[in-house]
Amino acid sequence: MYRQTRILGVLLLLQVVAIVGIGVWLFTSIDWDRILRLAEEQSQDLPRPLEMQLEQAILYVVYFLAPVILLLLAGLGFVLLRRRGWMVASVAQAIIMLACLFFYTDPRPWFAYPIIAYCILMILYLNSQSVRAAVHSRRMARAGRTPEAAHGE
Repeated sequence: MYRQTRILGVLLLLQVVAIVGIGVWLFTSIDWDRILRLAEEQSQDLPRPLEMQLEQAILYVVYFLAPVILLLLAGLGFVLLRRRGWMVASVAQAIIMLACLFFYTDPRPWFAYPIIAYCILMILYLNSQSVRAAVHSRRMARAGRTPEAAHGE
């Protein structure tokens, strides 16, 4: 029964690693030496491509920092505490998909599609019968009810 929750926790932590990896890649692809040279020269404006790269990296952090923290908490909750984090994981997936839609502006990033696809798969897995049974089994055991009675059916 706990196997599904541990798998879910590992998948959530894998998503954290992927999203953080994309953020690191965005920041390492910026030519920081050029930005420092322009700052030393007291240049008023950055070249447009460099400005777009910097803007994209900053927006990525703004949009994805909070959901990644939620994913990390949910993933650790599933791996270590077995049943904690279902609601946090669901909310984090929704926020990540919303962030992808906000981030999906004029320069369409290549990574928005895989992130959205992974979020959809994770939401489907979070709502699968086996995961929901594992997550809600303690609540049903405390109430001493069948799954149908616990859900009000």
